[in-house]
Amino acid sequence: MVTMKKVFIGISYLTLDKKGRIFLPQKFRFKKKYVLTYGIDNCVAIYPYQEWLKTTKKIENISLKDKSYQRIFNRIFFAQAEIVELDNQGRLLIPKKFKDKYSLSNEVVLVGNRNKVELWSKEEWEKYYKNAEKILNQIKSQIEI
Repeated sequence: MVTMKKVFIGISYLTLDKKGRIFLPQKFRFKKKYVLTYGIDNCVAIYPYQEWLKTTKKIENISLKDKSYQRIFNRIFFAQAEIVELDNQGRLLIPKKFKDKYSLSNEVVLVGNRNKVELWSKEEWEKYYKNAEKILNQIKSQIEI
């Protein structure tokens, strides 16, 4: 028997409302409870709660040579995490610390990235995507799908 896992794909351009909420499109919904934390790139990482639990197990298995770097990563990744629940209208409240750190204002972008969704400022996403396209053009001959 094959177990199907939800994989987040696609992009949605959204507006952050005056209260700091985003409407989570159906394709990015998975239950009601999510964990938000600092993303590796310049974005907010949004994990469904059950996926967050799996991610914490993976993090336990990371072994950096410099253990002080490992402690720093763990502290920041976990200390900045927030549990957020969808409201009855399918909106997520984005905590102020994330809006401030990632310059999230009116226009934002949700990006599906396998086991999580990333929340980017529109401006930052466009810069990232432009650079990523250049890199993809350089490496595409090495990739077989």
